[in-house]
Amino acid sequence: MMTDELQQRPALAQKIGLSRMAVSELLAGLETRGLVQVAGAIGGAPGRSQLSYTIKADAAMTVGFDVGGTKVAGALSDLRGHILAELTEPTVLTGAENLVAQLGRMTATLCDMAGAPRFRLRVGAVGVPAAVHPETADLSLAGNVPGLEGANLRGALAAAMGVDVLIDNDVNLALLAEVGQGSARGRQNVAFVALGTGIGAALMINGRLLRGAHGGAGEIGYMPLWRIDAPGVPSLEEQVGEAGIRRAYVAAGGDAAHTVRDIFAAAEAGDGAAAVALDAAGETVSRAILALLALVDPDMIVLGGSIGARPEFIARVENKVSGTWERRVGLVRSQSGGRAGLLGALELARRHMLDEMFGALP
Repeated sequence: MMTDELQQRPALAQKIGLSRMAVSELLAGLETRGLVQVAGAIGGAPGRSQLSYTIKADAAMTVGFDVGGTKVAGALSDLRGHILAELTEPTVLTGAENLVAQLGRMTATLCDMAGAPRFRLRVGAVGVPAAVHPETADLSLAGNVPGLEGANLRGALAAAMGVDVLIDNDVNLALLAEVGQGSARGRQNVAFVALGTGIGAALMINGRLLRGAHGGAGEIGYMPLWRIDAPGVPSLEEQVGEAGIRRAYVAAGGDAAHTVRDIFAAAEAGDGAAAVALDAAGETVSRAILALLALVDPDMIVLGGSIGARPEFIARVENKVSGTWERRVGLVRSQSGGRAGLLGALELARRHMLDEMFGALP
């Protein structure tokens, strides 16, 4: 009933393997709880078996946020996962307490935008650019947003937003979005590599997110990649993030005023320095991806972020990886784009809500 608009009792009984009597009792209970409603009768025929039922999608809602170093994106969605309202604001960078207050205020604004009463809000999920401890929810490796390092926001966010709140790493949530409705839909073994201002990864092995002891699995930006003939090279993020690409471009003779966007355009126009910088970044990212392939053996790598999702960058990486890795692996572009973290937050919140309400995921 989450995916189909209308359902009749006989069809439901056949699909879930229960008797019509049992299905009638289940539907009655869901009607009493306000979660399903009668939507009409097929062909106008009398009799309860001819009634059509549908989920009352606005009976329960979730809210999701993607917190970044420059902006916060938030959205409200219903039981089916349809987005009812969406909002983006500059990130408050004056400490964790003020950020919590911002998310609480944005939650109220989203409910007002959708005309939705707050009591129907069941669960919230927040993605942060940090490692989230799987047991305590303490944050670490959180340099992009002041005040998050060492913080534990779960209780404060729950109080400010008025619901139970789940907190996860933003790249983990981007991976959930891709597995749920994007390039990796239905896959069980996937890595998501996000490359923009910095670089990070998320790993799904046999259908489960790999988090690690402290929530830091996938923090490949800290990976010390170097060649035998060039030891002491900075970390991966310092080499292939936006700042690293610009440094490489200048070192190759390029204009220091060029942004990464300018560098990509220059490469398309035949600028040799731009090609050198982007080729070097592609080779370095390829080595990181080859390390992931060797360690966790995913059958698909999704590339996202303002740099990673560019087709011309993916082509550079794919050429290096396919020429080195023996097994075939899909290297694809994120379908969710800049909204991947937000969509993943909504997906996480919705899964949790459905599990609490019905005891199983759809």
